[in-house]
Amino acid sequence: MSLLRASLLGGVDGVITSFAIVAGTHAGEMTMDTLWVIGISSLVADGLSMGVSEYLSSSSASAKGEQLQNANDASPLSLGFACFVSFVVCGVVPTVLYAITSGRLLAVAIFSLVELMLLGAARTLFSRENLLWGLVQTASLGAIAGAVAYGVGVGIHSSLTAV
Repeated sequence: MSLLRASLLGGVDGVITSFAIVAGTHAGEMTMDTLWVIGISSLVADGLSMGVSEYLSSSSASAKGEQLQNANDASPLSLGFACFVSFVVCGVVPTVLYAITSGRLLAVAIFSLVELMLLGAARTLFSRENLLWGLVQTASLGAIAGAVAYGVGVGIHSSLTAV
């Protein structure tokens, strides 16, 4: 179990989760204040949830007797902390960028895809997977999650305004 794996897990989830919140907020035509409240509270709570999950998962693996790969492997606490920090650091970017660009969702989507591709590239460098596959896989899955969030936001907004 490595800090890199935990960090990449947190980073990818942070970008996808935050972009989904931005996309849903945009689609629902909510205010910037709403984005800040939901975005930041979700960022901290979801990041903490990811960190706790990583800690518990790593602790369970250790308790089951699964041996660490090498002497450089981190403790479950370090893995959980790395996951939390990378979630927050990577995840804050879509929210802040949306505010800075005055709600330009396309700019945030493009930047989020680039951020996901960088995380995907980092994953392939250490996993020895094909670089192109890592870029495509990470960006595609993130794009699908963002599109779903946007679609749900549009659908809910349309339903509420039709009433």
